[in-house]
Amino acid sequence: MVGLPVDAPEKDRQERILDAVLSLLSQHGISGVSMRAVAREAGVALGLVSYYFEDKTSLIRAALRRIEEQDVALVQITPGSSPERQLRAALRRVAAPEFLTTEYLSLRLQLWSLAQAHEDFAQINTAAQKRYRAGLAALIHAARPHLGRGECNRRAADVDVVQNGMWLTALLGLDRASLRRAVARCEEIALAP
Repeated sequence: MVGLPVDAPEKDRQERILDAVLSLLSQHGISGVSMRAVAREAGVALGLVSYYFEDKTSLIRAALRRIEEQDVALVQITPGSSPERQLRAALRRVAAPEFLTTEYLSLRLQLWSLAQAHEDFAQINTAAQKRYRAGLAALIHAARPHLGRGECNRRAADVDVVQNGMWLTALLGLDRASLRRAVARCEEIALAP
């Protein structure tokens, strides 16, 4: 078994373990995640996994939170370009090649189904979705400041539904023309006058 060097920073060890959790989830679902399987996949000792994470549930909670942070980062306002350009970039990021791999899309499907498996997972998933939609609504409001908060929230919710459908459709079979139309539809929803 290949382990991390003794001097590897703590954060790197935790990231490697979370990478292993996400990989196992995408390949085998929740049944494929165990402390031992994660240690093997991460190339670390079982004791190290147990040191950072109490049990399988805490591993999955941490993985869900990591994906939440990645999702929120997709819609963060960044200085340096116009609000409309930032919104368009955020809407297009969801269709970036790294999000359209079978492994990533399978992971998303597993994460969505986890919300039905455990109340903690459902709460994390709901909070993550709210944060993503709030970030998207903020981008919409910055690009269309005349719109009320309620309308921005409604548009963000509609865009989120289209994006989730786009990912599910991509998992079933990649049709690049449909994906481009879905991104264009998200832009139409978000940027309508």
